[in-house]
Amino acid sequence: MKGVVMMALAAAVALSGCAPSGREPDNLALVRVMGVDGAGPVTLTGVCGGANQQDVSRGTSQGETFGLARDRLPWSSTEELALTSVGYLLIGRDADLTAVLFAVLEDQDLGASATVWLAQDGALAELESCQDPATDLELLLRQGVRVPTAAQALAALCTEGQAVLPVVTAREGRLEIRGEEVWKTNR
Repeated sequence: MKGVVMMALAAAVALSGCAPSGREPDNLALVRVMGVDGAGPVTLTGVCGGANQQDVSRGTSQGETFGLARDRLPWSSTEELALTSVGYLLIGRDADLTAVLFAVLEDQDLGASATVWLAQDGALAELESCQDPATDLELLLRQGVRVPTAAQALAALCTEGQAVLPVVTAREGRLEIRGEEVWKTNR
């Protein structure tokens, strides 16, 4: 019996060296803010960096649908963009919010807990005019700005026909709050 246990232990040790490691691949940037413009074609903007990363990097992709643009976004920069850390969705006024939120909730990488913000002059324009949008949005949250998550915004749209979103704009390289707006499903 002792020999069987020793052989099983030796096999486990030998096989543990073959297990894949949890190391993050080189040149992988975590997208923290995703901007969405248009209902078709859709333009997505991914911005990495902020509190968890040193350098802010960006990527932009287009597709006839949110899904097609989303599939292209990871390869739209000089480094691969990972969509597993998106915490903020910045929505342009011309986007189909309901379709975007359904797509976000169905995507295994994107999360239902990402907060949803309305871009005053379009997501791409606001993100290009801003140095570090993730840090700016985090500061607004800490200041008490009420922002729905993707799940909450979709629930409000489906049950009440409208959702209240905070409006942000870039000014002097930073995002700032411009009030809030009611987004109705029959826009």
